[in-house]
Parts: sequence; C-alpha cells; structure tokens
Amino acid sequence: MGIKKHHEFMMEYTLVLIAAIKRPAFIFLGFMAATLMSVFSVIIHLIESPTNPNFESYLESAYFTVSTMTSVGYGDITPQTQLGKITAMAMMLLGTFIFVSFTGVIASTVIEAELEAKQKNRKSES
Repeated sequence: MGIKKHHEFMMEYTLVLIAAIKRPAFIFLGFMAATLMSVFSVIIHLIESPTNPNFESYLESAYFTVSTMTSVGYGDITPQTQLGKITAMAMMLLGTFIFVSFTGVIASTVIEAELEAKQKNRKSES
C-alpha cells in the first residue's frame, strides 16, 4: 500500500471513528460508564475504608474502581472484606460489559461505512 492510499485509509477511518463517537449509543455508554464508576467508587469506599488503610480517601477508591473496571487492575490496592471482594467482582463484570459494548458500537460503525463504500463503488461501476 502506497503512502497516498495509506493516508486516504487513515483519513476515512478517522472520520468513521468520529461518527462512532457521535452515535447516541456511544454517548449513552460514556455516561453509563462515568455514572457506574462514580457510584462504585463511593460504594467501595464505604465498604472498605473502615477496615482497609488502602481506601483512606475517595481518590484512592476512584483509582481502584477505574483500574478494576477498565481491566487494568494493578493489584496495588485490593479489597479485604468479603463484601468488598464481591463488589470488585461486580465492577469487573460490568466494566467488561461496558467496554465490549464500546467496541461493538465502533465495529458496527466501521462495517456500515464499508458497506456504504461498496454500494457507492457498485453504483459508479454500473
């Protein structure tokens, strides 16, 4: 693939990604992710802070929540209570669901763009 074709491909792909970000489903997922991360940060803080020194502040709880829900999970902060561990498992499952859904929205937008391009090519050929 020549540099010109590569540049054209990257420009088209960038436009498709921008279109995906503007979709209502993508925006909804963004708000849902932010809301769930905020709620889980408070919940895990309330559960763990009385007995676990790693959850002294809401910032540490938010850090744990974001790293857990995004599947990064450094392991530097871990829940010690049974309820905290159950909450962390719920975060992991919901985080996986949310980020797989983001991927689905992007993939469907890419597929739709490819189908539209094929239809335009067929019309121009005939």
